[in-house]
Amino acid sequence: AFFYSSCYNKRMEKKNDIKNNVEAKRFAYKFTPVMLALIISVLLLCGAGIGVSVWRIIQFGVKSFNDIIKYPFLIAVCIFCIVFVICVFIRSQYIVAGETLTTQFGFIKSSYDIKKITVMVFDRDTHKLTIHFGEEFIVLAVNTAWNEQFTRAILDANDTIDYSFTLTEIKH
Repeated sequence: AFFYSSCYNKRMEKKNDIKNNVEAKRFAYKFTPVMLALIISVLLLCGAGIGVSVWRIIQFGVKSFNDIIKYPFLIAVCIFCIVFVICVFIRSQYIVAGETLTTQFGFIKSSYDIKKITVMVFDRDTHKLTIHFGEEFIVLAVNTAWNEQFTRAILDANDTIDYSFTLTEIKH
């Protein structure tokens, strides 16, 4: 019970940090054109799946037990996929609040302690920011429009981070 209470309290402190901290900075995730095309295709395919299922129910009716299970299941799966994809599209962001960096992709959230960050390397060619926590690391896709503000927000929380960027050497 103590362990659960301790974990719960830590989680609530992080939530309160994000909610109550006026300085919580949010940065929208950068979707590539391929990912946007995949999101649109999933939405179109799921819409078509719901449309075909409803059309088949209206046109042919529900005649067997198999139809009773098949059509509602297909509609439910399509609705779930639509909700999931829309949630990922709308709620994908990076949040810098206090000493916490939170990555959020729809329902999935991960929090990292900014004080544990040792090195950040920005790759100018791929627009990826690699953040090292000692031996572990994460790679974030950053938008060039807010890359500097994002990096500055992290460096303001921990000024001991070794920040660098890569440059491609042009050979003639």
